[in-house]
Amino acid sequence: MKYFAAAVIVLVLIASMSYATPGSTWLELGPGARSAGLAEAMTASASGATANYWNPAGVGLYGNSMEAMYADSWVEGTSIQYVAGAFDLGRFGFGASAHYVGVGDLDLRDRPSASPIGTFDARNTSLGLSLASDLAWGIRAGVGAHYLDEQIYVYEAQGWTIDLGLLRSGLWQDRIDVGVVARHLGDMGTLRRVSEDLPATVAAGVRYRPGIYGEFRPALLVDVSKVRGYDPTVKVAAEINVMGYLALRAGYTTGYEARGLSAGFGVMFKGIRFDFAYVPQLSDLGTETRYSVGGEW
Repeated sequence: MKYFAAAVIVLVLIASMSYATPGSTWLELGPGARSAGLAEAMTASASGATANYWNPAGVGLYGNSMEAMYADSWVEGTSIQYVAGAFDLGRFGFGASAHYVGVGDLDLRDRPSASPIGTFDARNTSLGLSLASDLAWGIRAGVGAHYLDEQIYVYEAQGWTIDLGLLRSGLWQDRIDVGVVARHLGDMGTLRRVSEDLPATVAAGVRYRPGIYGEFRPALLVDVSKVRGYDPTVKVAAEINVMGYLALRAGYTTGYEARGLSAGFGVMFKGIRFDFAYVPQLSDLGTETRYSVGGEW
């Protein structure tokens, strides 16, 4: 356990090296309808294709999986798309992902005016590969590498990030899972003479599964995360699996002015899963709806 504690300290130190307010905040718009329904409390429960983003240590943990997600109307007009796969290669897990965040038809002005002279788009893409491996004492470690591309109007910049994660499943009679992760550690190129700090993030999470009650399998999740330049946030959620075919989810996020409650559900049948999430935004920013479809084998 002393090595596990040391690794946690290292992750915290890496993600806390700079306190400047970062750019490239689109990287914090994480993927998955299940994650949105659970208020993004995913550090200890990421095991499918979306583990490529939330915690690379979970890639391939429970077998092979693929998932595609679409989200619309985040802050009215933002589109989020995500496609990923995770594969169990025995001792190792391997994953690949493509993450896109775009906004279209933004007003273009060359000086203060009532009417724009046109419109422009903002497009952001991340392409990543992940690798996970079992270590000693039941600890699983993972690393993810991502290529970034940002395009705003006619300007473009490239960069890279590294994610590091640890996961320990099956503690205390197979009821508790814990995880830690450091995301978005890297560098972004200059975009129109401006160089940005990436939103380096460190998070720790716990998932508690109290047991099986007839056809119901509940789980409670708690995450604490810190994004460089911002105050810490706490995310709490509950998930109830009903008869292995239906999952009901709800969560709450603190620390965000525009986000609070979230809810969603999932339907599973013969290895195929459909997930939906609804996230109302505060301050008249609209609502976000997410749809995911995936397969597990």
